[in-house]
Amino acid sequence: MTTPSPPPQSRKDRFIRTLAYRLVWLLYRDVEVYFAPGQVTEGAEVTVSNHFGGFADPLLLMSVLPRRPRIIARDRIFRIPVVGWIMRWLGGIPVHRAVDKGRSGNDQMFSSCYKALQSGDEIMIFPEGVTRDDPSIAPVKTGAARIAMGARSDGVADIKITAAGIHYEDKAALRSRVSIHVGEPLDLDTELSQIVEPGASDDTSNQAAVRTLTAEIEQQLRRVAPNFEDWTEARALTFGSEVLLRTVQDDPGAPVPISERDRVAALLGRRPKAARAEVVAAVGAYESDLEAVGLSDADLYQNFSAGRFLWHVVWNLLIALLLLPFAIVGIAVNLIPMVLVWLLGRLRVAPAVKATILPMGAIVLFGITWGVTAWGANELFGLEGVGGLLLLMPIYLFAVIVLSERLALIWKSVRTWIRQGRVGNPQERMMADRQQVVDTVTDAL
Repeated sequence: MTTPSPPPQSRKDRFIRTLAYRLVWLLYRDVEVYFAPGQVTEGAEVTVSNHFGGFADPLLLMSVLPRRPRIIARDRIFRIPVVGWIMRWLGGIPVHRAVDKGRSGNDQMFSSCYKALQSGDEIMIFPEGVTRDDPSIAPVKTGAARIAMGARSDGVADIKITAAGIHYEDKAALRSRVSIHVGEPLDLDTELSQIVEPGASDDTSNQAAVRTLTAEIEQQLRRVAPNFEDWTEARALTFGSEVLLRTVQDDPGAPVPISERDRVAALLGRRPKAARAEVVAAVGAYESDLEAVGLSDADLYQNFSAGRFLWHVVWNLLIALLLLPFAIVGIAVNLIPMVLVWLLGRLRVAPAVKATILPMGAIVLFGITWGVTAWGANELFGLEGVGGLLLLMPIYLFAVIVLSERLALIWKSVRTWIRQGRVGNPQERMMADRQQVVDTVTDAL
């Protein structure tokens, strides 16, 4: 993995990236990023990404990409009060669709994209055109290819096209884990020299070239993004990848990097259907074993000793005790938005919809609460009180989040230890089923 060095940024860019990072830090427990070799941090670039998480997708990408991208979004988003202002402030570019009952022409959108690329900016587009609930890539539309080729014809040089894949552990839940895979940039000049026939036009009038470039963009996106037949297969291949990586890593007790896990799962997703089915069957048998005794794969494979178990519990208890005073204040101040966000999570809506309303709801509800509290602090203590409060409020909320997660870990560890004692040591058959998972995953790869 190579991490590109961020380019010099304006004060506004730094502020937006920091704000996005802080929001992601509160909304997700862990975000890992993998950059393929050859990443660029300057010059014209078109970034394409899968669109599984609604509002969460651009927020995540803005927090991890070296540059702040100009987001291309449906124009109806720009017509929403406040949201539209935020999108324009972020430099968003509206795309018009007849189904949105807005303008049907897109000349202004293409012109804005060309100007952004001419200035050396990065633009970001979700080329599937819709938010997906299925764990697979929908057919990619031609917009990204036409933007890149049109900008090239308009005089923009050295355009790169990069695919970014977002992998959610649970896109409909807050404080879940995410990994983002940024693929190797595709050089537009090189690509067009290979797909355009000698003497043929290399601009958007060449519909065959547009379709071929679109197919290449779709292939690049499928390489880095989740692309499974259904959610059952997605979960099974992801779990099987985690089991294999835990087996081969030097420290079996260390957490498996989710970026590596998701990369292996993506490779499995491109294997023949029969090989994938074998992995799904092996994982199903092993997961049944684990469920029967209340263990996770990490619990079984590490085979906790009494000393290791006690140290694990004591360490989490110490952290919980240190955080307790901050968490009490955090609960007192944030109780109402916490309950309302919990209720939002209980709504029976599609996961893609929930992936939008949960982070947006959390940002709005906590923002209003902190704003009201800051107003009260200003009345009592003046501007110094407001500054101190706004500095401490995220810390108090984060203390609540970490405390609850640590207590959950302690409870899970104690319950696992008790169940291990009750069932004796039924590891022989379970380890055999585990080895079957490792073997089938290895054979499929």
